[in-house]
Amino acid sequence: MKKWLICSFVLIFLVSFAACSPSAEHETIKIGIAESDEAIWNYIAKKAEETGLDMQLIPFSDYAESDIALANKEIDANAFQTLSYFQSFTRKYKLKLAPLGTTYIAPMGIYSKRYDRIQNIPRGAAVSVPDKAFDFGRALTVLRDAGLLTLKNGFNGTGSIDMIKDNPRHLKLKAVRKQDAVSGTGVFVMKPSEAKKSGLNLKKQTTKSGGQMSKEEMNLIVVRAEDQDQEALQAVLKLYQADDTAAFIEKQYQGDLVPAFLPLKRLSDWKNEFEH
Repeated sequence: MKKWLICSFVLIFLVSFAACSPSAEHETIKIGIAESDEAIWNYIAKKAEETGLDMQLIPFSDYAESDIALANKEIDANAFQTLSYFQSFTRKYKLKLAPLGTTYIAPMGIYSKRYDRIQNIPRGAAVSVPDKAFDFGRALTVLRDAGLLTLKNGFNGTGSIDMIKDNPRHLKLKAVRKQDAVSGTGVFVMKPSEAKKSGLNLKKQTTKSGGQMSKEEMNLIVVRAEDQDQEALQAVLKLYQADDTAAFIEKQYQGDLVPAFLPLKRLSDWKNEFEH
């Protein structure tokens, strides 16, 4: 009897110790996010909590800091950047990061209070484009797709004005802050959400809608290359790329963000593009 009691006590002690040990605690996944995406990630974090997965959301206002924090293992993943930005930044700084999967596309369009058609934009017109390098390259893509510019070979969605090969209408690109985008020029390249905040009427003052942009403009969840197959991170991706998350994004952002869910296997050529 005494022997049974002793064994029972030892067993209870071992179970209690294991339950309290650090290795048995829930792992917390730290995600670096853009403040504009906080509503989406709060929704996903709530779903994760219901499955027993703890998530800590860490807002970043500086995109470079988020990638560096990820490379330094201060966070486990981040979600803010397009494929083209990711390729350019990680190549430049030789960071061993990799995409986990895609999240959404943020359309960008051409707006004007003066011209209702692309064909009516005159030679020498001043065009406001975002001043941040991250969005400047996207604006060049929009202008190219509208037939207003041609870009040099090797343009990968990022870059500067030097990437312009031909500017037949001699448009004057003016890099401005978001809050100044509709002052001083007659044509504006921006996201629909920014156009709304600037007081533009999207039904009347949209010269060209951004629509569905290319794969390079899809936003990503990014992790360290060594962690791509980590079970908890794959669980986060699955929660993000679920039908209910897509429905939440569509309802919450009303077309300002468009769900675009692709697994890594559908981005199979990203590595080749990155290495070239």
